[in-house]
Amino acid sequence: MTRQMGTSVLSLRNVGVRYRGGDGAMVDALSDVTLDLVAGEMVGIFGPSGCGKTTLLMAAGLLESPTSGTVQLAGIPTETVANEAALRDFRRKHIGFVFQKPNLIPVLTAAENVALALVIDGVPPAEAERRAITLLAALETAHRAGNRPATLSGGEQQRVAVARALANQPVLVLADEPTAALDSRRGRQVMEVLRSIARERLAAVAVVTHDPRSIDLFDRILDMNDGRIVGERRPNPPA
Repeated sequence: MTRQMGTSVLSLRNVGVRYRGGDGAMVDALSDVTLDLVAGEMVGIFGPSGCGKTTLLMAAGLLESPTSGTVQLAGIPTETVANEAALRDFRRKHIGFVFQKPNLIPVLTAAENVALALVIDGVPPAEAERRAITLLAALETAHRAGNRPATLSGGEQQRVAVARALANQPVLVLADEPTAALDSRRGRQVMEVLRSIARERLAAVAVVTHDPRSIDLFDRILDMNDGRIVGERRPNPPA
């Protein structure tokens, strides 16, 4: 896939996710969701708890198979990916995930946490570490490359998690409540990093959040309710 500003990265068409609830009744976690994300944009996904935001991220990230509809990523219909092993490899090459908790491996240094994703993908360890430090430097955290997670601040840990998500140069970055555990300053820093990833690396970035503090950084905001996208708005509409 050639990365250019505005190139289609993710396309969901009439996606639904249905499962059986604890009482035996069928529940529609997503209903008829159609969505396009393009290279260079950061999109915010807002809505009340339980409205389907995380399920949407799981479907977009190929962690949840839609009950109906289609998902296309990097120009490839994902239903054509042969099997679970191939899907795992496809996901690793194309998608970076950032979660509310950094989930770093405590016995590894910051650089080793980032490099591990590259080593798993077959990059020699020395080259993986070099590239990891380059990523940390881009996120202004290279000076903490040799530190283990317990000695890092919350904001530093989240930056390491972002670097790890970028290790394989994904076309799509999905973040689920990445600032929920951070104060306003550190939360703003992480959101600014995600915005720069969209602009400078020409990725499509989607952020599920309840946090209105960085709303001005989004190109578009999608509002969800009851498993559906019920509205779209731009925080800074053109004059």
